[in-house]
Amino acid sequence: MMLRNINCLAKMSYRTRHIHLTRHKMALSAALENLIQSIEAFSKELDENTHTIASTRRGRPKVDLHFQRIVTQLQCSNIVSAASKRTAINNLQLAPASRSISTNTSSLSGVTNTKEEANVQNDSVSNSEEITPKEIYYNETDITDDIVKLYAHKTFPKVVLHNMYDLVSNEFKRRNYKVTPTYRSIKSKNSSAWLCCYHIYWPVETKFVAKDTTKAKASNKAALAALAWLKKNNKISSQGSPMIYDEEEVKVATKKVLPKLTLDDETIGDMQKIVNIHQSKMIEHIMDGREMGENDVKVEEGEDGPLAEAGEVSFRGVKEMRYLGLDQYKTKEKVKLPIAKYKEDFIDLLKSNQVIIVKGEPGCGKSTRVPQYVLEAWATDEGLSGNPGRIAVTQPRRIAAISLAERVASERDERVGSIVGYQVRLNSKFEPTTGRILYCTTGILLRHFQSDPNLTNFTHVILDEAHERDVNTDLLMNLLRGAVQKNPKLKVVVMSATIDTSMFSKYFGGAPVIDIPGFTYPVKQHFMDDCKLEVHKTIDMCEDKSPNLVHEDVVKVIKYICDKKPEGAILCFLPGWEDITKVYRMIPERNDLVTYCLHSRLQDSEQWKIFSRPPPGVRKIILATNIAETSVTVDDVVYVVDSGIHKEQRFDVEKGVNCIDNYWISKASAIQRKGRAGRVQPGESYHMYTKEKYKEFEDYSMPEIMRTSLTKIVLDSKVCSNNMNALEFMVKLPTPPEENATLRAVEDLKDLELLDENENLTSLGKTLAEFQLEPSFSKAMVNAVIFKCVTPVVDIVTLFSSETELFSSGLMNKENIKATKSDFCSSSDHLAMMRIFEKFLEFSDANNETGLRMFCKRLNLVPHRMKTIEKLRKIHFDYLFNGLYDVMPIADDYSDNDELVKAVILSGIGNILQHRNWDIVKNRLKQNVNVLLTRNNHKATITQESVNYKRNCFPSEFLLYLNETRSNVRRMTLVRECSLVSQLSVLLFSNKNLNIEKVDDDIKSDISSDDPVKLVLENTTVKLICDRKEAEELIRCKVALMSCYRYYTRQLTNPPEYNKSVNAAWDEILVILNKILKRHQVD
Repeated sequence: MMLRNINCLAKMSYRTRHIHLTRHKMALSAALENLIQSIEAFSKELDENTHTIASTRRGRPKVDLHFQRIVTQLQCSNIVSAASKRTAINNLQLAPASRSISTNTSSLSGVTNTKEEANVQNDSVSNSEEITPKEIYYNETDITDDIVKLYAHKTFPKVVLHNMYDLVSNEFKRRNYKVTPTYRSIKSKNSSAWLCCYHIYWPVETKFVAKDTTKAKASNKAALAALAWLKKNNKISSQGSPMIYDEEEVKVATKKVLPKLTLDDETIGDMQKIVNIHQSKMIEHIMDGREMGENDVKVEEGEDGPLAEAGEVSFRGVKEMRYLGLDQYKTKEKVKLPIAKYKEDFIDLLKSNQVIIVKGEPGCGKSTRVPQYVLEAWATDEGLSGNPGRIAVTQPRRIAAISLAERVASERDERVGSIVGYQVRLNSKFEPTTGRILYCTTGILLRHFQSDPNLTNFTHVILDEAHERDVNTDLLMNLLRGAVQKNPKLKVVVMSATIDTSMFSKYFGGAPVIDIPGFTYPVKQHFMDDCKLEVHKTIDMCEDKSPNLVHEDVVKVIKYICDKKPEGAILCFLPGWEDITKVYRMIPERNDLVTYCLHSRLQDSEQWKIFSRPPPGVRKIILATNIAETSVTVDDVVYVVDSGIHKEQRFDVEKGVNCIDNYWISKASAIQRKGRAGRVQPGESYHMYTKEKYKEFEDYSMPEIMRTSLTKIVLDSKVCSNNMNALEFMVKLPTPPEENATLRAVEDLKDLELLDENENLTSLGKTLAEFQLEPSFSKAMVNAVIFKCVTPVVDIVTLFSSETELFSSGLMNKENIKATKSDFCSSSDHLAMMRIFEKFLEFSDANNETGLRMFCKRLNLVPHRMKTIEKLRKIHFDYLFNGLYDVMPIADDYSDNDELVKAVILSGIGNILQHRNWDIVKNRLKQNVNVLLTRNNHKATITQESVNYKRNCFPSEFLLYLNETRSNVRRMTLVRECSLVSQLSVLLFSNKNLNIEKVDDDIKSDISSDDPVKLVLENTTVKLICDRKEAEELIRCKVALMSCYRYYTRQLTNPPEYNKSVNAAWDEILVILNKILKRHQVD
């Protein structure tokens, strides 16, 4: 039309053209005036409804200043300016085409620009669930505090939005889902601005528009508007990640991924044979068996238990002890110690009281002299009259028990064991007929309590280092409090360097307290905030709730002492072995330095090196855990470096897993560590934390009973207390654990069939209480006897219950460990280690020391640790030979069946990892990935040394594991060793019942069966899909096997009724079962 008018004008005369142009100009001018008025009215309305971002807001929490500044700078501007007609026209050209609310298939609600629009939207939403904005303009009121806090650690909202939509684009495989802003310039006579628009296509197609003086500000405003809208519509998680799938979508996506179980005709036929044998040859005999109850389980007092360990001191048959004369029992004091001044006071107090509390400062001599004072007092008053005298002195650690016994014997110029001896696990030196002072670990005395609840074999018990509050110490205090009431001849002395004397005095009925000051030289303390060392990382770390050791700062302090301070040994306290090895490698190799490590897992000979004196001019450095805090005294230590951190294991009752993490020590521990520096001369202690952090420390360490699994403790308490109710027993402890922790332990023991429904010991529970193992491990060994695969199961239990690191530098060479184990078995850590151990035993049985050393060197094994495992193995076999009745031979008929061995381990321990091929990561559904879930449905990570680390092929959905560790700091559950195990092994050997459930309709089409069902392992996450007839046959087979199994557990742990026909029928079943499991074996 315009082109036609122009052509007409060209043909007209000048005057005519002028008249037409004038008329058109006047009409255009009038139209333009009207348009400008409309624009000005629109602009005025917009001005009234727009708001400016305030530079600050009341009540807003402190956030990242840079991000806050950007949010503040995003001032809301008018899209249209009425300053001039030209500006209005420019703005008209750039204004969005529509500000209306449009309908869409989504139920998302828009981020509104004005209150009026909000009202329109609210009215619309009430009529339809498909309301969504097509275009959204930036509005400061939509940028709520939760959006600011959510992205406070980010620099620019624009970057956050781009990264978020990159994830969305990758997830949906849609390139157009990535976002790119578009800009338009807005210029006026006096100013210029930029208009930015983000056009997104997820979750619904929407535009976000904002204007500001620069592109950066405009784009950040538009990005903020988009983020606010996404958050409002629940498309951003609480962590700030895009929520690509909601719960319903995930449910749909994962609904058809249940594993399928298919049984071949031969397997079904074999299972039917097992059921027939059970019904025709066994059921009439085994149904007569009964389960032992409360009245059947009794503890005979005054006798040793049936299961004495190798090297264990036994008092059976010792009717009379030899009295060697008063001079032989007097205290020998070659060196005067502070406690000598209090000798008579102590003896007088002991004579007039059955229980006394000794608070002795470090260095006072309580651990070496108090036992001798007790012995001398007994010899003077009662020895000649024929009254027996035997003193037990408990220590929390074996190295302390041995070293103290040897030191006291040396002071007395005696041979270790004659009068003063020791007993620790696998090692003892003590003559029952002449020995009077027995240094032992707390666990050893607990074993004496099991067979002698009133402790009649001892006249005195000295409980040393009571402040450590380990589980055994607390249990002993409970048992001793009961024993002194029933055995008036028993006297108890509770000792510690740092102890809450009022609490312990009250616990023992107002027992008197004697306070012995120590003799220590002054120790100068240095905290990190008052020293001149460059340890800023450590100072910053003190602000964190969870401590993390700064290894380089520790080394700086050690080097400073070596370079600037006079001679004297350095004792450095570190959390764990990994920290020790890191610091050890960071210490420079110098001729004037020698470094030793002290850790409870080191061989005794390695630990003894710390006591050696270095040559003149050489400084000794000891890197130790808290084992050196109280139990071990190194006389030449002058300097202490205290990290302030210890590694502690705490049991999570809700999740049922152990959590190992670093924690700050207590004030009592800090004082103990400081005291190690002032034994021989004035010393100095360097504490790797600030004074303020020290003030925040707890006064005392958390008692172990409050942070450990109570399963074994409850089982032991049943024997020691003659089946006392668990809660009733626990409430008598110095610090009772939480009630739910005790109840969980009781339920676990019921699941293991060690307690009956009335919480009384079953016959199996009574037997396994004698095994010094976790109940689940003990049960696996008994089950191995029933299923005749004893040796491999005992080997696996021994290897993995000792928590001994068998590989040298195991923490640093995990890939090599995996490669070594894979050579023996590529699908099972347990079978791999069992075969390595069996190879070791071949050399050991043949007395081939040369071959043994070469074998260990080639596989990077630690020989002395392997020999320790060999000793433990013998003890575990003794448990079976001595603890079970001779119903069937302890045999290895089916030990070559790897699947059966794994199944028997599973039957006792019952921990299963379940594999799935999908995951939700940061609210994104990821498919075709490998995810492993623990028994508690927590995602687990297999560690690098496992043969199954980074496994891609899973011939079975299930893996057996023995232990898991949760790291709260790293937020992951770690499994070190695991084994692939077949579906059939899981279903048949788990002690849970099998149930049949209906399959959802949309899953039926995926199953090649006319009648598919869901097979569920009760109270677990294990669910499989299979044919109904196959499921029913499987359940009947399991019922038959469990019936036979329960019969034999009763026979093995009760005086048996030997039945040859039942045993013959069971052998038939084992032959068939062996075939089934071999047929379904997974590698």
